Amino acid sequence: MDGIMALARSGWAYLRFFVPIALSLGVIYALIVGPANVLVGVLAVLLGLSLAERVSGNDEQTRAYGHPRIFVWMLWTYLPVSLVAFWAFIWMLAHGHNGGDLLGLATWVQSLSGFDMVAAHAGDGWGSYLIGALLFSQIASIGSVSIGHELSHRTWEPYSVFSSRACSLFGLFTYYAIEHPYGHHFTVGTPADSSTAFRGESVYRYFLRTAPQDYQTAWAIEKDRLDKMGLAAMSWRNRLLQGWVAEAALVLFVFAVSGLLGLFWFLLAVLNAHFGYKLGTYSQHYGIVRVPGSEIKAHHSWDSFNRVTNWFVDNIGRHSQHHLDPQREFWRLEDVHAPRLPHNMGYFRAIGLAIIPALWHRTWSPALLEWDRVYASPEERQLAHEANLRSGRPELLAAAAHEEALAVAT
Repeated sequence: MDGIMALARSGWAYLRFFVPIALSLGVIYALIVGPANVLVGVLAVLLGLSLAERVSGNDEQTRAYGHPRIFVWMLWTYLPVSLVAFWAFIWMLAHGHNGGDLLGLATWVQSLSGFDMVAAHAGDGWGSYLIGALLFSQIASIGSVSIGHELSHRTWEPYSVFSSRACSLFGLFTYYAIEHPYGHHFTVGTPADSSTAFRGESVYRYFLRTAPQDYQTAWAIEKDRLDKMGLAAMSWRNRLLQGWVAEAALVLFVFAVSGLLGLFWFLLAVLNAHFGYKLGTYSQHYGIVRVPGSEIKAHHSWDSFNRVTNWFVDNIGRHSQHHLDPQREFWRLEDVHAPRLPHNMGYFRAIGLAIIPALWHRTWSPALLEWDRVYASPEERQLAHEANLRSGRPELLAAAAHEEALAVAT
């Protein structure tokens, strides 16, 4: 019995990081059988994940894996998963547009399983399309900024970089593999970083401010790279332009097969994926300050060691060491004694707070003041003081006023 339990624990040590794949396969199933037909199941999964995160506790351990290549193969499988999910989602939109069987998906499903996909989607309406768009946006998010994020850092493997950019195409995220490793990882904690939210800034203002900044940063990176090669910014070697051409082709394809209404639902899924990405980065670096050009240290990110969080995002909750060593594989990330999300919360709870700004600021203001006292360098304390004065948050303004009063008194 002990041997069986040890084998089960060893297997789970690998399988826990397959949660994004499992959830994505569930999304494909839902898109095939009809999103409205599995709505109760979808809501149950979301509720289950949220509850599991609250009770699962932290996992502080870093394990040694005898077969780490399994994780690389897992990452690589996400491109075909994304392709099938895109096919199923666009099939639903195209079928609603013209009643057809896009690329024979329904025929293929029926030949394999006997399931009548056309009949299952006969009653599709706005509710089904909305649920489908929200489900597909999760595929786009995982492929772009979860699994795709890990792939984008494996720069020594051309196929991994290709997979990252290909997966990101379905969420119109092709800029990410340029901006993230060559922008964010150098500017984190500074005003130049589009993944660091200002103190007092709601996630909605943060999204509107930084979404355009992502593209501006990616363009500047590519322009600088091409300048060094003696090439014009509009060269065909511009990776950002290559991505935009691919995105334009994808958008035209969606419009051609599903019409204007289908394109609307696809773009809604894309918008939700981009907003979901900002919800994640909002939690990872909110309110952090760093002197531009100074060394990036562990305290320039917020960590989460919550079990469920890290199963879902392939350990990226261990964010600080990822910034200290961006090419370190996700399964080898360790605790580097960085600041953590308040109350040891996971990402799902943090997202729930972020969408209600009043709750977010009430929770985070004490954490920011602790960061100022415990982690900030003298230069960073001055930047934090100035950020507190600009924040508009009563708790932070009071702390800044108290500091100024002490300075006058001394």
